[in-house]
Amino acid sequence: MLEKADLIQRQVGCPVVLKKILVRNLAKNRRVGVEPALLTTDPGEILDDPTIDILVELIGGESPALEFIREGIRRGKQIVTANKEVIAKHGPELLSLAQEHGVDLHYEASVGAGIPIVASFKQDLVANEVFAIHAIINGTTNYILTRMAREGLDFFAALRQAQELGYAEANPADDIEGVDAAYKLAILATLAFRAEVRPEDVYREGISRLTARDFRYAAELGYSIKLLAIAKKEGHSIQVRVHPTFISKDMLLAEVDDVFNAIQVEGDLVGRVLYYGKGAGSAPTSSAVIADVVDIAQDLRLGVVRSPELHLDTTKRIQPISQLETCYYLRMSVADRPGVLAQIAKTLGDNLISIFSVIQKGANEATRTAEIVIMTHPARESAMQKALREMEKLEVVKEISNFVRVED
Repeated sequence: MLEKADLIQRQVGCPVVLKKILVRNLAKNRRVGVEPALLTTDPGEILDDPTIDILVELIGGESPALEFIREGIRRGKQIVTANKEVIAKHGPELLSLAQEHGVDLHYEASVGAGIPIVASFKQDLVANEVFAIHAIINGTTNYILTRMAREGLDFFAALRQAQELGYAEANPADDIEGVDAAYKLAILATLAFRAEVRPEDVYREGISRLTARDFRYAAELGYSIKLLAIAKKEGHSIQVRVHPTFISKDMLLAEVDDVFNAIQVEGDLVGRVLYYGKGAGSAPTSSAVIADVVDIAQDLRLGVVRSPELHLDTTKRIQPISQLETCYYLRMSVADRPGVLAQIAKTLGDNLISIFSVIQKGANEATRTAEIVIMTHPARESAMQKALREMEKLEVVKEISNFVRVED
């Protein structure tokens, strides 16, 4: 098997030489053997060196990565980054700056690691009008939800397991609260709909409210539960949201388990296509980063620079979550006595929400409570939120234990 350097040289048609590596601590032990002479703590040794053509940013986080990328572009360096936060927040600005300075900016590894989704939107799907994206794009949360579904674990037990295996950070907030997925969805939606979608445009809910009971009910009703990143275009409106979702077990995304990612795209010409693979990890991320480096190096060898052209539709608007229309799953603890369901049904009906099915289980004689699960027909989000507030005030409703949207 060829060494990676030899393989890259063959792909590019000339050697690609690693000149410098910027690090915080020169003395740190590293898993990969690196010549000490390559290491530096001075950004100037990279930015000021005219023989360095390509700057690869793998720092993570917004700062100082953003400043290094900006300065690298201004110095005429081609940029490769895996930084989802920087691209989600500043992508259009950086692409415009790259165009101004006649350099390229590649960011394949910012979404889905080794899954070639960014390149697909730039090239393979460019003839399509994209209608929708449904994606599982956070391996940590997908692993947690898989364990909850398969083993009946509650959220915190599944999270501890993910942390012990190294799939979740000591502080997992960005993953479990959907922040990571929102960054990635903003990038995908901007590419797909050719309109600037910012992270703050993405409605976001995390997974910590889910319990083992929700997974048991989901299975009984024929559903799986996934943290879905959803983007849809309807006319001049764009809908972008990340939240736990009931999806039918018949959907391909329902079979995406553990730390794997999948991105389902619907276009007018291609129809429905699914991209699947490892969405995180050093090896898949390296695959995407090296592919970007090779792509740029091939252009440089040929004397070509494809500086990005950015044409965004400024007429598109972000649809507020209140305008969403979908079905809903409700689980609540109620008084175990006659007439309870009638009061709940009336509250829903008064808000133009009709009930599709009801499950009642687990009457507790000691507390005189029962658990009710309701699946609704499609309803407006604003109406459902109003109904939830009104039901919370009913004497017969002890607790609204959970509320999950359904995507068919």
